Amino acid sequence: MDREMREEYLVVIQAKDMGGHMGGLSGTTTVTVTLTDVNDNPPKFSKSLYEFVIPEDLGIGKPGGKVKANDRDIGENAKSTYNIIDGDEKDVFEITTDAQTQEG
Repeated sequence: MDREMREEYLVVIQAKDMGGHMGGLSGTTTVTVTLTDVNDNPPKFSKSLYEFVIPEDLGIGKPGGKVKANDRDIGENAKSTYNIIDGDEKDVFEITTDAQTQEG
């Protein structure tokens, strides 16, 4: 099952008495099965390369650009954080996550 493809199933259950033999009676009920999300989808960027041109006098703490990764999961499993992992050996840049938009 995959919640991203189908989140809810309506299943009809039947119970028969007399061991299911001829002449027995039956009753039915409907069960709603809702799948909860598991963290099974990685965040994906819409672009493989972003380019920002920023002035050299951009103030400290001012944004120079935004990136966004989308995650098909929901809730906590879809919350992204961003980290600079290469190319900023002098710690010139900082990336933070906007909790509302999930942009970095």
